[in-house]
Amino acid sequence: MATASLNSTQLRMVLDVGVDEKGKTIFRSKNFNNIKVTASTDALFTVAAALAPLQQHTMFAVERNDSSDLLG
Repeated sequence: MATASLNSTQLRMVLDVGVDEKGKTIFRSKNFNNIKVTASTDALFTVAAALAPLQQHTMFAVERNDSSDLLG
């Protein structure tokens, strides 16, 4: 049976930077690496909410990207 070993976490803020000439929304991401893998979802969202007013653009979404090694 395979197991997963969590080895890194990344916090990604997705920012709404406006619209293009066709009216489609343009998104940009700001990534923060070296996040503790034990960080809670609430803690990550709190950090993103605190950083949002410091950004030039409006925050659209917050994502957590976990990377794991699969062991067999």
